[in-house]
Amino acid sequence: MKLDYDYIIVGSGFGGSVSTLCLSQKGYRALVVEKGKWYKSKDFAKTNWNFVKWLWMPELRPFGIMKMTYVRH
Repeated sequence: MKLDYDYIIVGSGFGGSVSTLCLSQKGYRALVVEKGKWYKSKDFAKTNWNFVKWLWMPELRPFGIMKMTYVRH
């Protein structure tokens, strides 16, 4: 396996994934490096009512995949 890349993209979020797509379509070799938890199918909530697996709010102990931010305005 050859470890030679033209670009290294840090993060697979919206910006990272779009950048990687555009670079690869132009013929560049791009590597995406991601820091995050590996999820298995059992880690996902079957319904929205399973707040512990659905909602991310560590101060209340749910560690799901959906983070909600409340703002005043």
